[in-house]
Amino acid sequence: MSQVSEEVVHGQGYDCFAAGPMESWMRYRLSPPETPLPTRGKYFLRKYLNSDGLEMSINTLPAGLEMPFVHRHKENDEIYFVIQGQGQFQAGPDVFDVSEGFFIRLSPEVPRVWRNNSEEPLYYLVIQYRADSCVTGTIQDGERLEDYPIAWKAESDHDAPHGP
Repeated sequence: MSQVSEEVVHGQGYDCFAAGPMESWMRYRLSPPETPLPTRGKYFLRKYLNSDGLEMSINTLPAGLEMPFVHRHKENDEIYFVIQGQGQFQAGPDVFDVSEGFFIRLSPEVPRVWRNNSEEPLYYLVIQYRADSCVTGTIQDGERLEDYPIAWKAESDHDAPHGP
């Protein structure tokens, strides 16, 4: 169970969770049965974001520490995204140096372990989802709403910096 009070907002069709600045993520604590070992700096978000199709966690690995065991999954792919810091990630027999902006997707059967071999904290996001699921998202799933008002604009001017 978490040792912090959550900042969660639920609205009509949305859910928000405020994790706070990355430097404060070490305050998050998990204990069995949520994790195999007591853990600091990891926080699962699915229950707060009502995201039944996937699990996400925010994570901090302090300087000089490593994941205490190799693991794999039974059904879930995992995507790791390094937000800040650097370290090493082992996927099967392969080892990668990781740093800010690094993504890696792992199939369930791939053994994995990582370490922070630097002098600064390693911050990363992990996303889990069923390996046999299929998402048909991207831009084809989006729909432009020409007449929907933008709260911070006085006029209905929809010029976006990313394109017309």
